[in-house]
Amino acid sequence: MALPTLKASWTAKDTPELHVGPGVLEEVGACVAAWGIRRPLVVSDQGVAGSGWTERVVTSLRSAGLEPAEWLVWHPDPSIDVVRQCRVAYAANQHDGLVAVGGGSVIDVAKACSGLAVHPGQLTDYEGLGRFTMPGPPVFAVLTTPGSGAELSQHAVIADGAGRRFAVSGRWLAPRMVLADPSTFTTLPPEVATDTVLDAMLHAIEAYLGRAASPYTDMCARMGLGILGAAAVPAIRDGDPAANLDLVSGCLAAGIAMANASAGVVHALGYPLTSEYQLSHGRANALVAPAALRAVAHAAPVRYAELGRLLTPDTGASDLAASYTAMRVQLGVTASLADYGVPYADLARLAALAIEYRPVLRNTRREFSQAELCDLYQLAWKGQG
Repeated sequence: MALPTLKASWTAKDTPELHVGPGVLEEVGACVAAWGIRRPLVVSDQGVAGSGWTERVVTSLRSAGLEPAEWLVWHPDPSIDVVRQCRVAYAANQHDGLVAVGGGSVIDVAKACSGLAVHPGQLTDYEGLGRFTMPGPPVFAVLTTPGSGAELSQHAVIADGAGRRFAVSGRWLAPRMVLADPSTFTTLPPEVATDTVLDAMLHAIEAYLGRAASPYTDMCARMGLGILGAAAVPAIRDGDPAANLDLVSGCLAAGIAMANASAGVVHALGYPLTSEYQLSHGRANALVAPAALRAVAHAAPVRYAELGRLLTPDTGASDLAASYTAMRVQLGVTASLADYGVPYADLARLAALAIEYRPVLRNTRREFSQAELCDLYQLAWKGQG
């Protein structure tokens, strides 16, 4: 039986050209050159550079006759100052494209730099939806994680000087091409892999449960969650490299769903935990997800139950929050917000911050008051949900 959506019509945003599989890393130079790029700025971070992947990309670019320069991000939660410095480096050397080598933070810096390269002023001038209106230099995303969603979306999330995370967006911010070689995951710390995949599952889940869901995003969300549910434990806990290709496919499918149908209350709760306590984005979302998902169950009960069965098909369980919690446990995530040092006295303040993430809250199929968001934080603080 077809599952109803809340939209009578739907559209699909542009999807970057995707290159996925073993050996893709060696194709970066030819792929970038085919777009007419000659002097790309390679944006990466010190961890990725230290693993040798950035140099592999630079070598591929040079082999294709290009003249790349390398620029590293040194902070795991990049700020507007980092984007400003990247913009200066881009302009100073007359670059004509950006190659982002890394995870979501690196890709967001490159995307934000692309927007500022053709728009005057400061990044904060463009906070909000669709305020970057002109096409900037193309961004090519070379993944060193299975996929954060940043490689597919038309927005970039950056921290301001006070640590608050905000988004800038525009249809031209999405990368033109995504290249994912599973060999790069061999140096990915297990904790980063865990956070990335748990977050990708939530991309699929919240897209499927969101008001903006469509037949297109439903297809991508179901595909992504099903693949990730089957591949996460073999790839991450058991260390089976053969499952890494499935991780990429699952994360990309989930990311396409979220890029077109947005996120929900889980992300609204997660963002303040990252800005206030420096929890990784994926870990923050994973900690609040069970309580938040159970709170929306009654708003879309058929969809909620289907996702529960899809995530853990061996058990046949239809309680999505329970299925997600079981997956977290299998991947070694058992702590509560209290275990991460979040003071109980701060929960009301966090709820006041979370209520400001209105776009994702509006996409949730039920409304939440600030007090109700605080209740969800309290459940996560106790490790309940």
